[in-house]
Amino acid sequence: MSPQQVAGRESPVFVGHTGIAAPFLRHNVDTDVISPLNPNPIKEGATNGERAFEGIRYFPDGRRDPDFFINQEAYRGASIMLTGRNFGTGSSRSSGVTWPMAMGIRVVIAPSFGPIFYTNAYRFGLLAVPLEMEKIEALAEWIESHPGVALTVDLERQVIEARGLEPVPFEVDGRVRRKLLEGLDDLEEISEHTATARSKRRDDRNQRPWVYQTSGNNDR
Repeated sequence: MSPQQVAGRESPVFVGHTGIAAPFLRHNVDTDVISPLNPNPIKEGATNGERAFEGIRYFPDGRRDPDFFINQEAYRGASIMLTGRNFGTGSSRSSGVTWPMAMGIRVVIAPSFGPIFYTNAYRFGLLAVPLEMEKIEALAEWIESHPGVALTVDLERQVIEARGLEPVPFEVDGRVRRKLLEGLDDLEEISEHTATARSKRRDDRNQRPWVYQTSGNNDR
């Protein structure tokens, strides 16, 4: 499964994703690490995907650092990242989400996220899965002992699965889950309640007309 795009909408639908998962168990990875404000491109015309995590992904001379997961053969092309606490804290730059996505990441699993990163993630269609650190460490250990086995992160059923792996349940905020499953942006989410809100306002005006004496007649 892969994130799907709804025709005519900018907000992506995310039902689930299957791909290679990579452990990156580092805590407090902020947006300055994810998408450096003043990057030093490893080559002229480097893409955002190539610049993501630049400071820890490459040596100063441009050579790939083998300690960074995407540079390791087992995790090349990984689209699911397991990481530590407080991922994506710091700046509100949306590049903290879009650069990893340009690198191929579609799911980030962590014990906690920076609040702005979390909001940007579901707006851009990146699934941020909150999971206890002990479970992440156990999952990382399983991944390391089963190289090449893809994980499925099923948002609809809220479970992580793989061949030979005991299913790992997770829970995403209900509002975020619905927005991803249905591809709703903020305006679409609000608009479906507009008629109900107007009806309640009219009823309230009939019951308490004195409250609206200076508010005009915009809801007639």
